[in-house]
Amino acid sequence: MPVESKPSSFEAVIAAFTIVVTFALGYGYWKLANRQNEQDVRIEQQREEFQRSLLQLQRDADGRRAADNLELQVISLVSPHLAALRKPGREAAASQRIVAAAAELLSSRGRPGLAQMADKIREQSAPTSGSEPRTTDDAVVATTSPSDAWLVLLATLPGDDLKAAQVVANDKLRAAKDLGMMPVVSIYKTRLKGRYVVTLGKPVDRSAAFAVAAQARRRNLSADAFAEPDGGWELTGTAPFPTPVRSASAE
Repeated sequence: MPVESKPSSFEAVIAAFTIVVTFALGYGYWKLANRQNEQDVRIEQQREEFQRSLLQLQRDADGRRAADNLELQVISLVSPHLAALRKPGREAAASQRIVAAAAELLSSRGRPGLAQMADKIREQSAPTSGSEPRTTDDAVVATTSPSDAWLVLLATLPGDDLKAAQVVANDKLRAAKDLGMMPVVSIYKTRLKGRYVVTLGKPVDRSAAFAVAAQARRRNLSADAFAEPDGGWELTGTAPFPTPVRSASAE
């Protein structure tokens, strides 16, 4: 009966080495596969972030283009009214309100170009010489205002009803105080048509008058407020005016 031969030490070493090498190769392939998967995940994340960045840039660009188009359209619409910023009178007040509303709309969207343009036009059209000093006496004595000063008109009334003008002036004074605006309301009588006009504040230069008139319209003190050059009108009084009180015995 043949005797089974036992593996030699050399063969055992070779077998063990083969097992170790096989395990090492398998482990190496597994690590390489994991590293490759992690790299693929990072690449995919970077690709998604890049796409999000591109979409954000595209949205920002679209927003800027839309804002540019809106600004161009608004300026194109109000451009015929810009010339009215140099003109006085009630007819020009509507154009001035349109420009002011458009400028406020664009400014609220971070586009102050129209507002700056309107201010520049007013500054260029303002008189270069300073207004003559005006007396601060608010007595009811009629006085004549300097011809280069401007007034802000809140209301116009017939020249034969001073009491009605005084009532309107008192109402405007109360409203101005409630709105936190300048508490100076006066009544003037025009020369040409002899009407009473209720004004806000004292005579100022042209640009300041336009600014105050715009504020009065914006704060709803007077929807038709506008700036008018003072043509030597008579100051007939400054609010508050006395209010007639009916006695009980008069009934």
